[in-house]
Parts: sequence; C-alpha cells; structure tokens
Amino acid sequence: RGTARFAMLARLLGTRRPSLAPTVLSWSSARQMCAGADRSRLLCEMPPISTRRERIQQHGLIGLTAAFVRQRSEKGGTGDSSFRVQNYSVQLNRPAEFAISSVYGYGRERSKRLAAEIGLHGAYPLQRMRESQRTYIRRSLNAACVNYDDPAKAAGAALQKEIGLNIKRLKDIRCYRGIRHELRLPSRGQRTKTNAKTRKRMGPLN
Repeated sequence: RGTARFAMLARLLGTRRPSLAPTVLSWSSARQMCAGADRSRLLCEMPPISTRRERIQQHGLIGLTAAFVRQRSEKGGTGDSSFRVQNYSVQLNRPAEFAISSVYGYGRERSKRLAAEIGLHGAYPLQRMRESQRTYIRRSLNAACVNYDDPAKAAGAALQKEIGLNIKRLKDIRCYRGIRHELRLPSRGQRTKTNAKTRKRMGPLN
C-alpha cells in the first residue's frame, strides 16, 4: 500500500523513484568529479607511500625512533656499519655471536654470553639493537681489552700480552714446552713427521 501511494505521488509530481542501490564509481570518474575544485582535488589524491615498513624490515623497531632517523640524516642516509675496539672492527650488520668474535679473545660462546647480558638471544644483528645496548657492548669490549689484572676477563691486546708473558716464562725456565716453542714445533704431543708443515717452515727462533 505504501508503494502504491509513492507511485501515485510520483506521477502527480512528475518525478521518478530514486534508486536504493549504492552507486559504484570508478577511479577515473572519481578523479573527474574531484577536478572541479582545488580542495576536492587534494582530498582525492593518493597519499605518498610511507617507508616505515622498509625501515622496520631493515632495522627493526629502532628504525621508527626520531633519534635513528636523525642519525641517518646526519650520516648521509647510511649510518655507521661498524665500530672499532682498539684495532678490531665489529660489524653491525652481523649477529652478535659472529660480530663480537672479531675481537681477539671472544669466541662464539663468550660473544653469546655478552649478548645475553643485555637480553639478546639468537641471530639478532647489532644494527637492530638500541643505542644503549650497543653502548654497553662497546664499553664491555673496551674494558676487556685493557684489563691487564684479570687474564680470565681480558681480551685484545691485554690477552695477547698475557699469552706472550706465559710463553716467555716457559722459555726462561727451559722446560719441554718452552724448548718446543723456541724450535717452533707443536708442544702438545702432536706428530711432526707428516703434520705441522707450517709450523716447521717458520724455522726456530734465534
């Protein structure tokens, strides 16, 4: 009954019944509709593609911080790829297990223990760490490289000096291991008839 009344009213007024189906506009039609006014044209333009996803994929959540963006802009968009500890270069694009092992005295196990102190486990690159975490690792390595008092915690030049003093002591007391070091031969019972070619090629110490 309501539909019949609406049809009769439409015939009297000379209008058509409006369609209740939603109007689907194509992208070209939408652009033509928006071309009339400057304000409408600005609203219909596509926004620029953000680089947040790329920064997260490359550098982790640290890539969204303002300090990281400022550092990359100051460094010309590249940032530091490594940091130096004495004369060793620690790469930031490698996991901590392998990057820290470039320092003399730090193997894979000791590197993983140092990374676990700041709560990092697994293949997590140093580049994705927070600045405070990288600072802690850098300070720990620098402290170990100048730790001449405790050989168990030494690394780098301090550990090399300790090893050199131990070998010198063996040579001074003229023990078997010291004599083998002087002759540049293996000192732990290895065979020398077929192996140890490189050690024997160096020749004895003068």
